[in-house]
Amino acid sequence: MNKKIFHTVFLSILLTLMLTLSVSVFVFYSTYERRIDEDLASELSLLKAAADRDMSLIPLMDIAGQRITHISPDGTVLFDSAADPGTMDNHEDREEVHEALIYGYGVSERRSSTLLERLHYAAVKLSDGSVLRVSLSADALASFLVDMIFPLILILLLLIAFFAYYSYRAARRITDPINTLDLEHPESAEGYEELSPLLFRIAKQQATIRSQIEDAERRSREFTIITDNMSEGLAVIDPSMRLLSVNSAAYRLFDSEEVRPGDSILAINRSDDFSDAVSGALSGRRMEIVIDGKARSLQIIASPVFDKGAATGAVIIIIDITEKAGRERLRREFSANVSHELRTPLTSISGFAELLMRGGVPEATVRDFGKEIYDESQRLIALVHDIIRLSKLDEGDASEDLSRISISEIAEDVVSRLKKRAESFSVAIDMHISDRGCINGSEMLIDEMISNLVDNAIKYNRKGGKVDVSISRRDDKVILSVKDTGIGIPDNDKDRVFERFYRVDKSRSRESGGTGLGLSIVRHAAIFHHAAINLDSKFGDGTVITISFPAA
Repeated sequence: MNKKIFHTVFLSILLTLMLTLSVSVFVFYSTYERRIDEDLASELSLLKAAADRDMSLIPLMDIAGQRITHISPDGTVLFDSAADPGTMDNHEDREEVHEALIYGYGVSERRSSTLLERLHYAAVKLSDGSVLRVSLSADALASFLVDMIFPLILILLLLIAFFAYYSYRAARRITDPINTLDLEHPESAEGYEELSPLLFRIAKQQATIRSQIEDAERRSREFTIITDNMSEGLAVIDPSMRLLSVNSAAYRLFDSEEVRPGDSILAINRSDDFSDAVSGALSGRRMEIVIDGKARSLQIIASPVFDKGAATGAVIIIIDITEKAGRERLRREFSANVSHELRTPLTSISGFAELLMRGGVPEATVRDFGKEIYDESQRLIALVHDIIRLSKLDEGDASEDLSRISISEIAEDVVSRLKKRAESFSVAIDMHISDRGCINGSEMLIDEMISNLVDNAIKYNRKGGKVDVSISRRDDKVILSVKDTGIGIPDNDKDRVFERFYRVDKSRSRESGGTGLGLSIVRHAAIFHHAAINLDSKFGDGTVITISFPAA
């Protein structure tokens, strides 16, 4: 702005100076020309008066710097103060001479063919009819100007330098108050009075901008807080797949390092399925896929963003469906296992019943078949009972009354009931009670829990093995521990032993009449009582299951 003002002021002054100089030279030249004509007319009137009194005075007339010529009425040059009359042309056709002969006085300006310079001519008609002419060189002015050109150039350069400095100072005086304005508080700035409306509008606009910026920052913070606390991953991309926004959940779900906005979204996940989903969304189609990884299953929903009918980006939502997929897998497995577990006893019952129906079966065999039918039906009843029990625990509808109970008393009762079963497996049961183990809970559920734990410890033990049941107290926790010297659990199966129908040794479980739901009921009962389960087992070297209850 300072440079523009300087150029404008300086060029304006320079043009004004040049115009003034041109006009001055023109006026001076015009005035000089007019003064020449006036001087010639004045001198010529004096010479005419002298010549009319005595024509012999004409040859004696001599004026410095001027040329005097006496011309007869027929145009013949009678006398010339600067040239030989005999060598001069007839002057009747000269403009000033022609006008003098007709009107008595004439003037003209032209270049002399005799002196080869531009002259001003003035001619007057004498009393005898001849013409007296006086001329003056016009090149004197040009010579004067040539002599003055160096001083004029020097003066012009000095004026240009002065006006350049003046223009610079003037530009600074104009722009300094503007450049030093406090734009943060323009309403309090000291400047030109003419700028007051502009400064007021700037102040008002700045207040509006500050309010909009604060609102945008607040919305940005709210959006960041919301997206960063989402369990779902969220990413917004432009048409070139560059990230405009991405939350921390997206990195966590993909187990990827953080990338910066502006990087490609494929830096988060480079799988072909993910790339195809993103490309499909950018082409204007809503894409939905599931990516199954080692640790989790992810549902990807890619939706295009449209502007004026064209896809200008996409919003990518990543949802962790590992638990849902696991539940679906368990549901399918549960349905398959229930069908299988129900089909086995029902097939046996149906087969034995069919044989009995045909008749001809010996009495001893009938009793054997009846026992098999009874055993299978009892197994079926136990299976249905456990399934119903698990369903109620799943739905949180255990229909149990909570009261202050003693785990040690319940454990003693369970051990006494299972003594004979342990003896049939050649397994000894020992109890170690250091505390009554009082908790707030369901006596029936705790009974089922301990029964299942001890029964499993007996079934999966070795002949001559041992089961230790202990109840103790540690700080505000009641500890129930069931330890056996049985076959143990392989490392690969430890995470699944609490699943429904899962068996480490399937053949032994069926032979002993197990339903495969015992430990699942134990886990659900522990959840119901807000207890923690810990499994410590080594394959071939026994198992210890410890459950910590909040003490009452």
